[in-house]
Amino acid sequence: MAKLKEPTTDGVVRLHSRKRKPPKLTMAKLDRDTILIEGDAAALRFLGQFILAHSRAEKGDCHNGLHPKGAGNAWFTKESTLGFYLHKLPCDDGHVPDQKLKKQ
Repeated sequence: MAKLKEPTTDGVVRLHSRKRKPPKLTMAKLDRDTILIEGDAAALRFLGQFILAHSRAEKGDCHNGLHPKGAGNAWFTKESTLGFYLHKLPCDDGHVPDQKLKKQ
């Protein structure tokens, strides 16, 4: 029996976008030290599958993300103020492209 291929991040997006009611996430700053990630079971499953798919990505595909005011905005509620950016190490560049991380 052939093993089923695990979906890519694009595959996860395609799978969930076919649903009659695609899942919606709310991401916002809850307080100074906490980010709220809120959604029903389908939305949290979408996020989990997206992260797992990113973890399996080939070398050279070290970053991916979605944002309510940019790419992937269909996956967020209007209350969302934050998106997410995934960066898998090691990567060819060794850093988040075109951006410096804020130190606490």
